[in-house]
Amino acid sequence: MSSRVRIVYRSAESENTKPRPPYYSKTLALASLLRAVEPLGDDAEIVFVNDGDIPADRLALMEAHGTVRRIEGGSNRATFRAVVAHEAALAGEPDDLVWFAEDDYLYAPDALTSLRAAADAFPGTDYFAMYGSGSLDLDASGARAVRRDQPGTDGLPDAPRRGAAAWFRAHSTTSTFGVRRAALRQDAALLRRMPYTGGAWDRATCLALQGFRPFAAADLLPDADGGTLRGVVRGVVRAAVGLLVRRPSRHRVLMGSDPELVWHMEIHDYDERGRPSTATCAVDWAAVAVDTMFWAADRGIPVPSGTAVTSGRRGCDTAS
Repeated sequence: MSSRVRIVYRSAESENTKPRPPYYSKTLALASLLRAVEPLGDDAEIVFVNDGDIPADRLALMEAHGTVRRIEGGSNRATFRAVVAHEAALAGEPDDLVWFAEDDYLYAPDALTSLRAAADAFPGTDYFAMYGSGSLDLDASGARAVRRDQPGTDGLPDAPRRGAAAWFRAHSTTSTFGVRRAALRQDAALLRRMPYTGGAWDRATCLALQGFRPFAAADLLPDADGGTLRGVVRGVVRAAVGLLVRRPSRHRVLMGSDPELVWHMEIHDYDERGRPSTATCAVDWAAVAVDTMFWAADRGIPVPSGTAVTSGRRGCDTAS
């Protein structure tokens, strides 16, 4: 029996100042998710958790495709903690998946069917990522995680393939990830503490869950954060997290997809033609964006087209 997938989609009207591809919009991100959910039919449900007010057109689209909750979180950290607590308290089958989603990701159309295929194929895996190519070096030993020199499944000829991707032991990902409900219940306290560690807390979360120490000794000192009261608090929380790293018998497994099946629509190194200058990727995300716009138009969903979408233009990034 296939796993059910519950998507918890966190959204806010606010934007960050990081560079975006020309076709970026939160409506495009939402439409791409709805496109990826469609093949799952009744085996999927979506709950939209909106931090404050959302534009009326996007809110109507959410209401037509799932359940909408409004909260007053005020920050990514607060909303993440709120949804983890809420979902961990709900009933449900232990092996079902909860997919925590942020509102600025573009989904390949086969992303969620591939996620479910992997969940069904790898019952010993509790966490899943579809963004980020950092690959865990399983031959390394010690308390600190080690990345392989090669990304994804490169150099791993026997990597299992399920759905539209091959799967590998991932080093880390962002706050957009999947987790089995049983593991979510057991890990909720740790997941809710990690945002207080500051910095790249999503990466630190992944490492702690897998049994690695996410912080070096220098990261525990107040001077690492300017010596402020905030730095002191973060140092204390980071030290406490080190004590919570799971016993070897209960380390979680995080598996990632190759290629990435979702993309965080942030670009840091555009050249003069608007193309990423330092990264390559296996998915033409501009083509995915255009296809999503056509898919949405066929269903009467207006999606802003941006100003410079052209075939063959790619967008890539790596998880922090």
